[in-house]
Amino acid sequence: MYAERLRSLGFTLIELIVVIVVLAAGLVGILVVFNQTVARSADPMLQQQAIAAAEGYMEEILSMRCPGSDGAARGAREFALDYDGTNEVPRNMAGAPIAALGAYNVAVQVTTLTVDPPVGEPGCRIRVTVTGPDGARSQLAGFRAND
Repeated sequence: MYAERLRSLGFTLIELIVVIVVLAAGLVGILVVFNQTVARSADPMLQQQAIAAAEGYMEEILSMRCPGSDGAARGAREFALDYDGTNEVPRNMAGAPIAALGAYNVAVQVTTLTVDPPVGEPGCRIRVTVTGPDGARSQLAGFRAND
């Protein structure tokens, strides 16, 4: 009777191997999901930085007058059309590159147009596209009526 009791205690080798395999498979699944989450955790920050750079350029351009162009340098610009064709790393208002955003690229397109009736107001359409270090693009569009 004592020998029967000893045999019924514990696990067999097969049961132990099955438990180890099942736990290992579950752990691998959890680690794969965790790894993908960690690998993409910086994506929202990159997108937010790109949007912030685009908003900065958009605010700067919208504050300029719309008709005309004098081809002035960045700090001396006074017309929205002076920004047309800009394709550069983000710069501050004085024209100095922003070192922390060196992996980004800003492209600006400014076109003159007239809004369809009933408004019929001439102005400038501004499109700012920022490409991040991961290749993702963030684009803002705005309209500035003529002065």
